[in-house]
Amino acid sequence: MMSPKIKNEAVVDLLQKKKSAFVSGTEIAGALGVSRAAVWKKINRLKKSGYTIEASRAKGYRLTEVPGLSIEEIRNALSGRPRIIGGEIIFYDTVSSTNTIAAELAGKASSGGEGCTEGTVIIADGQTGGRGRRGRAWVSPPGKNVYMSIIVTPGVPPVQAAVLTLMTAVACASAIRRLSPVPVSIKWPNDLMVSDRKLGGILTEIKADMDRISYAVIGIGVNINLEVDDAPDDIRSIATSLKYETGRPQSRTKYAIEILDEMEKWYGIFMKEGKRPVLEEWLRLTSTIGKTVNVTIGDTLLTGTAEKINDEGMLMLRLSDNSLKVISSGDVTVLR
Repeated sequence: MMSPKIKNEAVVDLLQKKKSAFVSGTEIAGALGVSRAAVWKKINRLKKSGYTIEASRAKGYRLTEVPGLSIEEIRNALSGRPRIIGGEIIFYDTVSSTNTIAAELAGKASSGGEGCTEGTVIIADGQTGGRGRRGRAWVSPPGKNVYMSIIVTPGVPPVQAAVLTLMTAVACASAIRRLSPVPVSIKWPNDLMVSDRKLGGILTEIKADMDRISYAVIGIGVNINLEVDDAPDDIRSIATSLKYETGRPQSRTKYAIEILDEMEKWYGIFMKEGKRPVLEEWLRLTSTIGKTVNVTIGDTLLTGTAEKINDEGMLMLRLSDNSLKVISSGDVTVLR
């Protein structure tokens, strides 16, 4: 009788729980309900995927190092069923920006040339010119975090580009909450927050006609194992990472898989059911609505209550004179 298939994360989780101690093949086999031979085969596959595992006939197995980012594992986790997001994954060690690469591919495809299919994901180990909103630099050291861009062709009106950003924030926050105890929330429009520190961000760039989006490139950056003390001085006090929040290193591979699965789910909901479910879930996860905030738009500073978002995902700010101002873009600071 054949043993059931073992997922990579099941074995890795068992080894990680023992920290630096050995775990016997018998213990792993018993915990997972498989044979010792199946465990041995899986250990060898993990080694080929980049995991460093010490083996001892007398003691068993000990995990000493996890791979920086296992693209093979990501592809395997996403294969086996029809999907849009992650059907094709392109990996680079280092790029200037994953959004730049994705935009070039999407542009070629939209012009009828060789490009890529919808849902293609560009992932990089590091970026030399990572970008945030409003042209700001996004700190992207290699070997630390998740940097990826997703190409979609939703065919919706350009005014719904903001909803794509909110949708992505929902997917990322949901994925992080599922894998960790970190209480991540969303600050309008695109920041993933833990209390008042930034864990990640989203940058959506589109090419559109008057009535429809030809393609959108959605960039995602999440701080997984960033050492906060190594961050530049100007962001050190406002940045955080999952390693910092949990007190131990986290698997970039695991978070990349979960984020892409959540993106598949929420993009499907958006395309089938429209924006309403996305906006409702965003409201459940946000830390902005109902708070007194400063909104900086160029040289203008507005203070008011973040009352709600409208159907296009724009912020509705209640000012001191009781007027309601629609904010389409700007930097928001939640006041304590």
